[in-house]
Amino acid sequence: MIHLKINYEASLAILEREVEGELLSIVAVAAAAAVAAAAVAVAESVAVALALAVAVEVAVSVAVSVAVTVAAATAAEAAAAAVAVELSEATAAAAVAAAVAVAVAVAVAVAVAVALSVAAAAAALAAAVAAAVAVAVAAAAAVAAGVAAAVAVAVAAAAAAAAVAVRVAEAVAVAAFCFFVLEVFVV
Repeated sequence: MIHLKINYEASLAILEREVEGELLSIVAVAAAAAVAAAAVAVAESVAVALALAVAVEVAVSVAVSVAVTVAAATAAEAAAAAVAVELSEATAAAAVAAAVAVAVAVAVAVAVAVALSVAAAAAALAAAVAAAVAVAVAAAAAVAAGVAAAVAVAVAAAAAAAAVAVRVAEAVAVAAFCFFVLEVFVV
């Protein structure tokens, strides 16, 4: 009987040690799982922080790009306005010069017509009228060329403005997307 009691107590002690070992294994596994979960949480926090930093950097870059694009558009509009003013002044000067040339040609033709005889005066007058018509045609061609150049500059300025508007729209769309991403990561 004493022998059985000693075996029972020894078996009970062995069983207690095995249970303690199992409990320690379970505690170790739980601790390892907690450490792994904490590491994952830290990694997620770092990833969110990095994504937030990238989103802020992209938003700043987009804002700078929009500012540069707007400044370029303003400069292009100012240059187009200056070119249009210069062209209008050049066209007006050409018209005045043509009018003066026509007036001088007519005056010369009239003086020649008075000095010559009636037959010679008629021929000279016809020549003066032909010269005046030629000068008027040349002046009209110069004015038309000036107008065509002004129209070409205006079309180029409109195309530049349209291109700038497209760039601004793209920049605004990118900024909106970045702010959306920023809100998603912040929330």
